Amino acid sequence: MRFSFTLACALTLAPLSVLAQGLEGLHPGDMAHIRDSYKSRPVVMHVWSLTCTPCLAELPKWAERIKRHPEIAFVFINTDGIQHAPALTRRLQNAGVKPTRSLVYADDFVERLQYEISPDWHGELPRNELINLSGESSVTLGMLSDAIFEKWTRRNKSPSGLVN
Repeated sequence: MRFSFTLACALTLAPLSVLAQGLEGLHPGDMAHIRDSYKSRPVVMHVWSLTCTPCLAELPKWAERIKRHPEIAFVFINTDGIQHAPALTRRLQNAGVKPTRSLVYADDFVERLQYEISPDWHGELPRNELINLSGESSVTLGMLSDAIFEKWTRRNKSPSGLVN
């Protein structure tokens, strides 16, 4: 009985602890709202996991990109689940990564969340979607090369240096 009560409390408070750590839970139906909220600037949607070696290896590179490009919205989506929030927060902080928004899967039906991110995506990581102001996007599975990222950032700047 005592264990059940403790478990119920922990599950009820889990979303609060996620918010306290700067992470937001990603629920079914959220992706459309998230995409709509960034129509005024270019956005990078980076999907990653603590169990993905390439994802962890490129975190320092993301920290640099975020610092160099404040005009771009960087949305990080983690697939590990709310129960891993402390480890996720610690990993991002240790790498110096401060995305515009950081989300974590908050639904056990991960296939539904994957489908909302992209109907033709099967969960390969890392996944990077670069979205320009026109809503056009390009997707890279695996580590995003500096050459591709820099080419995309140049195309999304006006001659005055402001984002198009």
